[in-house]
Amino acid sequence: MSMNDGDVRRRYLLDLLVSQLDEFVVVVANEEGRFLSWHPGVLQEFGYKADEFIGMSIAKLIPEPDRSNGAPERELETAARTGKASDTRWLVTKHGQPLMVEGETLGLRNEAGDLVGFGKVLRDVTARRATEERLKALTRALDQSTVFIRQLDGTITHWTTGCEGLYGWTAAEAVGQPSWTLLKTSLPQPPEIIEQQLLQHGFWHGELSEARRDGSYFYVSAYWVLLSDETGAPSMVICTHTDITSLLKVQDQLEVANDQLERITLELERSNRELEEFAHIASHDLSAPITSTRWLVDLLTAKHGKNLSDDGQKILKQVAAGLQRMSELVDAVLQHAQVGTIPIGSLEGSDADAACSAAIEDLRRDIETSGAKISVESLPSLPMTQPALRQLFQNLLSNAIKYRKPNVPPEITVSARRLDRHWNISVADNGMGIEPEWLERIFQPMQRRHGPEIAGSGIGLATCRKIVTRAGGAIWAESEAGRGSTFHFTVPVLPHEQ
Repeated sequence: MSMNDGDVRRRYLLDLLVSQLDEFVVVVANEEGRFLSWHPGVLQEFGYKADEFIGMSIAKLIPEPDRSNGAPERELETAARTGKASDTRWLVTKHGQPLMVEGETLGLRNEAGDLVGFGKVLRDVTARRATEERLKALTRALDQSTVFIRQLDGTITHWTTGCEGLYGWTAAEAVGQPSWTLLKTSLPQPPEIIEQQLLQHGFWHGELSEARRDGSYFYVSAYWVLLSDETGAPSMVICTHTDITSLLKVQDQLEVANDQLERITLELERSNRELEEFAHIASHDLSAPITSTRWLVDLLTAKHGKNLSDDGQKILKQVAAGLQRMSELVDAVLQHAQVGTIPIGSLEGSDADAACSAAIEDLRRDIETSGAKISVESLPSLPMTQPALRQLFQNLLSNAIKYRKPNVPPEITVSARRLDRHWNISVADNGMGIEPEWLERIFQPMQRRHGPEIAGSGIGLATCRKIVTRAGGAIWAESEAGRGSTFHFTVPVLPHEQ
């Protein structure tokens, strides 16, 4: 093989080697900075084909404003003068995308020392630079955290700015010191057991009592992670400590508050039971004399009523009416008291249509006497027991019948509407209506808007509120005087329908 053939072979092998350097872009340019060769990496990294790239100026790879500021010329001048210009900088692709590259521009000279061109070697470091920036940001963030590194024997090897703020010691003061001694650490378990858990699981978590530089003690939540050396042997422990002193104080206060609330709840339950028992007993004990007195009045009317004057007969009627109202009041008080003792809520639910129909039958005499027309739309199952739901409808319907306009038959509509996870049940009427100042008072016991001309105990709506509240809902009224009323109550949708 001749010498000339050897030169050709060496050049061929060199070109082949350069073309297969996937991580690098290796090209040459003439003295004016225009590319004379192309490399597969040019297409991969910059998007230029060979016919686009050869003859193109080096300056086209440099973005503005560096291109206009003479950066390409300075780079070639430095390479020509010193033989090499190295830097890490942003270049730009054919499509205008920025590319961070690490590169060298070499001044190429012949045997006579004359500049004959430039060689350029580039490497894409965009991903590496992004990783470095993320690591720098993470390092800065960790430095603000209360993290320190120690050896297995407790000797501190790294101390962050966050630890300086939490404990008061600088890194120069803390590094090299035994952490147990410096921080006066009080462990929840013997050190041998904690070390065994750390070695076995690779981490340990617990609460510690430690001291600051000023001598004050506080509590931290500690999370330790075991690090191993290149041989796999345990070597270091990363300790992350979070001050939980304020949290523990709040927890203590909450426990005290919960204890007080529990005592208050128990006392309230006891008081409610006593009040309900008293109402039950009082209602029962009052019923007997009222019944006896009514019997005597009826007997007096039957035997001697015809011998009484008109005034006497009028007085007897007033006494009988008063006893009737008193009897109704006692019954209402007893019914109201029983609401606090009987079950109200039901996870299985009750058919509201059936409860409303039963209530209408209970009020059949009043309905026929008043000429009331009651329209009931389709009603859902509600999370209440049937007796409670029946009583609720009976009280609301009775109320609508009682407070009708003179000589105007009541028209009552019962409807239901779903609102997300609640049912809204409405009972609307065309009755007398309610003044705004009474819309809330009517739900309080013994609050009556009208006098004895309209029968009632003043407890029916209070009982309705008690039933609905115990079922987890709310009740209210919307009305204008003379334009009828609409009573709404809401209760949760049954669990299996949510």
